Amino acid sequence: MNITTLPMNNTITMTSRDIAELVESRHDDTKRSIERLAERGVIELPPLAEIPTATKPVQVYVFSGEQGKRDSIVVVAQLSPEFTA
Repeated sequence: MNITTLPMNNTITMTSRDIAELVESRHDDTKRSIERLAERGVIELPPLAEIPTATKPVQVYVFSGEQGKRDSIVVVAQLSPEFTA
């Protein structure tokens, strides 16, 4: 699992791309799940950030802080129920 530390304030974060890799899901599917959960009020919609890739930048949701920790766990559980065990 990739956990990113933002250099500005040493905040531990997890991105939608990290979650997609963890649960072996497509990133666009993971982003849609995050948006759907936020629309239903299950999680707070996290801010978007752009990260560079080999081809072109990708927009990712960035979970941080206690709320982000909780919400990222909810997203992982939604996408991969075996993680809830």
